Amino acid sequence: MNPDPNTLLLLGLLRGQRQHGYQLHDFIERNLSRFTTLKKAAAYAALDRLEKAGLIHAHSEQAGNRPTRKVYALTPDGEQHFLTLLRAHLAHPEPVAFYGDLSLMFLTQLPRPEALNLLTERAQAVDAQIASLERVPTHHGALGPDLFGVDLAVSRQLTLLRADRAWLSDTLSTLNRPE
Repeated sequence: MNPDPNTLLLLGLLRGQRQHGYQLHDFIERNLSRFTTLKKAAAYAALDRLEKAGLIHAHSEQAGNRPTRKVYALTPDGEQHFLTLLRAHLAHPEPVAFYGDLSLMFLTQLPRPEALNLLTERAQAVDAQIASLERVPTHHGALGPDLFGVDLAVSRQLTLLRADRAWLSDTLSTLNRPE
């Protein structure tokens, strides 16, 4: 099994409680879309891989008139694999590869006014992302006030976005100077 962050996510969510696929996907979409791009089809494919690897167990369950659905639970091997992945992801930073940086390499291919307008648009989009994350409520978790895992992830993203916004402001100031 590879150190895929989606594996960490799914195992971590299942560590908390047994869930069916729709519950997992709904929770991810409603609460974690800022942190992952995991789509429904990829989530189900990952769940199948995890089951085949013996990291999760699935069984069919029916509630009332609802259709039968698969309910997933972590196995002891899955528990160990989750902890191994968690430790690896916490200790080692992911490679920094922002695809938007590729466009910066070719910025000079556009007329200067257009490039400035596009970077201004980018800065506004970053401002909107910052505002959105600033509205995320804080939690009081096991680590103390404002130190629940979600708070740490939001805090890190805010810090990175604010740094990006500061860089954009500096870059726009530099590019707006007369030649």
